[in-house]
Amino acid sequence: MSDNEASITRLLDEAAIRDATARFADILMRADYDGFRTLWADDAEWVIGGTEGQPFERRANGIDDIVSLFRNLWQGNDSFVHFAVQGVIEINGDDATAQCVCHEAARGPERYYRTHGVWSDRLRRSDNGWVFTSRAYRYLWLDMSPFSGDTFSFLPDSL
Repeated sequence: MSDNEASITRLLDEAAIRDATARFADILMRADYDGFRTLWADDAEWVIGGTEGQPFERRANGIDDIVSLFRNLWQGNDSFVHFAVQGVIEINGDDATAQCVCHEAARGPERYYRTHGVWSDRLRRSDNGWVFTSRAYRYLWLDMSPFSGDTFSFLPDSL
């Protein structure tokens, strides 16, 4: 492979990994459970918090457990937003690591949640593009105090 071909391949892979991060954010906000399933390898793990000093440890292993955790986390929300800024991506053949800085905000009848954190990701090239084999969230800041404002849903009526 020429240097130009290798550069183009790397750029395409980086774009596909950025797309996986963007799809994750979009799918979370829309509570698209079927779409969420497509983001993960069958043997993936999803970890939220739980490291030393981190609140709200949540862990799921395997795609069915991961989708179940997503359903559970979405319950009780009137709205949820997830902003993601892609960080460094390292590609090694069919495997990659990436980091993503994130801000989330959620609100429900009795729930308030705002956070800044970092996703540490491992991805694998698959027949369906790049999928997460591991996604671990580390809280940097968390605020669960009530905040004001109105919510305007764009979720499907079926939720």
